[in-house]
Amino acid sequence: MRSRPVLLVLAAALAVGCASDAPEDDTGAPDTGDTGPVDTDTDTADDTDTGDTDTDLPPVDRDGDGAIEGDDCDDTDSAVYPDAPETWDDVDGDCDGVVDGDGAWAGDIPMLASAIYEARRYNFELMCPFVGTRTLGQLSFTITCTPDPADEDAQRLLGATLTITPADPEVSGDRWEDGVVFTSSNGWDSDGDGTIDWSAFDDADVAIAMTGVSLSAEGFGGIARE
Repeated sequence: MRSRPVLLVLAAALAVGCASDAPEDDTGAPDTGDTGPVDTDTDTADDTDTGDTDTDLPPVDRDGDGAIEGDDCDDTDSAVYPDAPETWDDVDGDCDGVVDGDGAWAGDIPMLASAIYEARRYNFELMCPFVGTRTLGQLSFTITCTPDPADEDAQRLLGATLTITPADPEVSGDRWEDGVVFTSSNGWDSDGDGTIDWSAFDDADVAIAMTGVSLSAEGFGGIARE
């Protein structure tokens, strides 16, 4: 009669040991009593495995703009997502990798120059290629005029080449307006004024002017993003 408590204790211990050896269900389904590794997705690999990246989790859209993290270049701003309307705000709003008007620009600028030499006026019509780059609030460009090599008057008064560059490279928004420098291969230079107005993110209008007593020049033309 005294041996029965001992047998009951032994049986209980054996039952506990068998229960601890039972496999734990960790397939992602609710399992009360499962204290094993956690698998928050459904790939059967627990989160502590180095190869488990939980790619089965639902995609995340933190700013609620309809573009998931990874596709959205800024998932903290609901106005920024692929194919969003682009605005002049120095931000890549449509996630195309280009900020506003940044990029390479080119076009031809017709230029009319007028010079007075020995009491005689000379007029020259020039076609001057524009090559420039806008990026991160900086604008660099060169407008290069090449007078007719066979025109001795143009070569004497303007030079073999006449280049125009910006005096200040800073640019913001859809307009640049500042001074320019005319530089002749004959060794002289003169100040002028210039504006570039972006009518769209891929098109802009250029205006250049130099006003002087003996020499003046004026040019208008369009450029496009390459």
